Amino acid sequence: MKYSSKKVVQLQQKKTRSSKIRNKAVRSLKTARKLHRKSTSAINSIQRRVSKIHAELDDVSSALQHSLAQKESIQRLKINAEERLKQEKERKKQIEREISSATSNVRDQLEFTLDTISNQINEIRSEIRQRNSTARKVEKVIQECTTKKSKLCSQIKRATKSKPRIIKIMNESKKNVAKLEKRLPSLTKTEKNIRKNFSRINSAIREQAKRKKVSQAKSRRDKSRKAAEAKRIQNLARKLATQMLAKKRKAPRKTKAKRKAPRKIKAKRKAPRSVSLIEPESSAKYASQTLVSPNFVFTVLTSPFRSIFP
Repeated sequence: MKYSSKKVVQLQQKKTRSSKIRNKAVRSLKTARKLHRKSTSAINSIQRRVSKIHAELDDVSSALQHSLAQKESIQRLKINAEERLKQEKERKKQIEREISSATSNVRDQLEFTLDTISNQINEIRSEIRQRNSTARKVEKVIQECTTKKSKLCSQIKRATKSKPRIIKIMNESKKNVAKLEKRLPSLTKTEKNIRKNFSRINSAIREQAKRKKVSQAKSRRDKSRKAAEAKRIQNLARKLATQMLAKKRKAPRKTKAKRKAPRKIKAKRKAPRSVSLIEPESSAKYASQTLVSPNFVFTVLTSPFRSIFP
């Protein structure tokens, strides 16, 4: 079967198109898989980060609750201390009034009680000062915890804000991966069949070229053989003509008595004899070639022939 160059070019173009389509599908599949991996990794990272922030937020909330409870306790203790301080001050004033009107024996006892009350008042004042200092520290911790909690809540909000978009990308990439994985085997099979047909046609074309080359070589050999045969025949004809001419020249001549030389008259030159070197089976079927020498004319049939020489 002969294949035209147009069909080969069309098949080559079809092969190129199928290769481009398959390569494009492979690249799209790689991109979809990469995007799916990235989106999945981003979702997992967001979940881990949100979980970590939630854990930190729970710790901050616990610390804040503890600080608020501590603040409330300090406020309650401070109020109690202030009430006790007020009571002790009233007792001190009352004892001071009693001392002014008391006798000497009772005055000593009242003065001792007054000193005790004064010490208690100092202790209560020191306690109140300590409670105030602790309350300021607790208030600072509460403020820090509140700020940190607000910051963590903002981080959770920002992290979860991009999560729906990433989930959408992940789902779309997953669908694309499934679609391309389903389509790629058919594209690969189509390209394989086209390559197989193209290879088969190329093999047939090479075989045709090989047969053509062998035929041309055989034709050249036949022509060369025929030319060599014709040359050999020509050489044999020349050799035979040379031998016949040499024999004619060497033949002895009869001696005649000398006589008066007659008047020279130019004789007409005889036509040279024609010698056939081959005996054709049917000479009418073949072309002939005529060789002329000084004394002979040779007619040679080119081929086929039956040589008279061994």
